[in-house]
Amino acid sequence: MKNLLGPDAGWSLAPVAEWLLGAARSIIDPVAFVNGLAAQLDAAGARIDRIRITTGTLHPQLLAWGTFWNRGAGAELWTGRHGILETDSYVGSPAQFVREQHGAFRCRLEGLVEGRDHVVLHEMRAQGLTDYFAQPLVFSSGAFNFFAVATSARQGFSDADLERLAALARLLGPPVEILFWRHMTLGLLDVFVGPRISERILRGQVKRGDGDRIEAAFWYSDLRGFTRLSESLEPAKLLRLLNDYFEHCANAAAARRGEILQFIGDAILIVFEMRSPQDAPAVCEAALDAAIDAFAAIAVVNHQRRRAGEPQIEFGLGLHLGAVTHANVGAPYRLAFNVVGPAVNKTARIQALTKKAGIPLLMSREFAAHIARPLRPVGSFDLRGVAGTQELFALPEESA
Repeated sequence: MKNLLGPDAGWSLAPVAEWLLGAARSIIDPVAFVNGLAAQLDAAGARIDRIRITTGTLHPQLLAWGTFWNRGAGAELWTGRHGILETDSYVGSPAQFVREQHGAFRCRLEGLVEGRDHVVLHEMRAQGLTDYFAQPLVFSSGAFNFFAVATSARQGFSDADLERLAALARLLGPPVEILFWRHMTLGLLDVFVGPRISERILRGQVKRGDGDRIEAAFWYSDLRGFTRLSESLEPAKLLRLLNDYFEHCANAAAARRGEILQFIGDAILIVFEMRSPQDAPAVCEAALDAAIDAFAAIAVVNHQRRRAGEPQIEFGLGLHLGAVTHANVGAPYRLAFNVVGPAVNKTARIQALTKKAGIPLLMSREFAAHIARPLRPVGSFDLRGVAGTQELFALPEESA
């Protein structure tokens, strides 16, 4: 036990280890885990006032993530974006030393020298902390991550304290790795399939045919002249144009609780889900506001593109209200969540008519019926693959 948990004299790591091997195994929230760890260390008499746990991650936007705890404030999630390794906050820091040297870092904070010691150490001293200790968290993959603690105790950490804290870092490796993999899996699912689908996957909807019926407002938008652009633009410029279009449409929709269901080539299918029929007016208004915001954002981008002599981003957008089945479909070994039902086809056909009508944003009668602001009818049309003549609406000309 001594080798595993440190010296016998002083505070004991044993109850913390018992918690890590017992109750902590059911905690799946990193913030709750670190709050619990801090409480266990307090109960053991460890006198810890600051905890930092960070790991690298696999994510298109983030290089690292972690959980930070401070006495009096509790724990919170932290994220480090790509490029953070070149910033002053990382270069020369204890985190860099631990990750690159694969060793422990200890610093008594009363003896800091301006210009020599990293700014994070000076910040801790200004907060009343007296001693700092950082140790690698080693995962089963061999990856070196980061665990650090600080205290405000006048005497700082004793040698026995440091032994226990080094043992604690070894104990923390496995549970933090489990939390890391769960967090990374959730992050990747959210990025590549969206929060709505990732939630269903984690709830067990993984078999072919699993799905449910949803009522929603649907957005279908499509770039104008994409074939011509793809033939005339070099790949890097084409991808930048596509990503500008995708990003600003996605941001506008997300701000109004819309979620991208699919990128279909240069088209986007977005859903604004309704929890009950009474939600229809608010959901439709939100979807329309998102569409207006997207056109406004792209107008700003186009101003910049004109100044750079680059082609404009032009797109059509259809809005409709209806019900679809959102289900897991495909071949036995290659599945995807997809939306099945005439509402999506109708939304796409409305969008296709925007080019012929010369109106970039068109709405179905079902959608327009829930909009309180003035709209103008633009006529009744036959939509390919849609039964009956369909009445469509647009924003007033002064708003378009």
